[in-house]
Parts: sequence; structure tokens; C-alpha cells
Amino acid sequence: MIEASVGPINDPTTGAASGAGPPPCSVTVEPSTLEQPPTQPHGGGVNSTLTLTLATPLAPGASLPVNFLLGIQQTGTFRFLIIIEALP
Repeated sequence: MIEASVGPINDPTTGAASGAGPPPCSVTVEPSTLEQPPTQPHGGGVNSTLTLTLATPLAPGASLPVNFLLGIQQTGTFRFLIIIEALP
């Protein structure tokens, strides 16, 4: 998997936290893996799990930029839930 650069980022806090500098800037996001099943025609969806594997542990109080691309196909109200789990 390959890291990706995301930008332009116009939030000064995100740019400073990632060391990317003042806005507009780009930040590097870590690759992730969509667990299978469920096999769905457009990637994830209902009951999908996305896994992020780090080469080194994240230090206490540290942050990690991630990017979620949601392909909404129709108008309406949607919920996007993130549950953070970590292994010792």
C-alpha cells in the first residue's frame, strides 16, 4: 500500500499538526484496508470495517491524518460512525 498526499488543506491546525505548514498545504495520509466481506459493487458500505496498520505505534497524545471519501449516490440524511479500537 502507498501513502497518499491530500490537499489543499485550508485548516491551519491540521497543517501545523502534520508539519505541512500554513494553508493551503497538503498532508500525507496513511493507507488503509477495507476488510472483506462484505463484497459490494462500489467498495465499502453497510457493516464495513476499515483497518489502518501503522509501522510504529502512535505515541500518547499524537494524531494521525486520515481521509474518508464517501460516495453518496442520493440526497438525504446519512450517519457516518467511526469506532476507534486498538490492540495492545
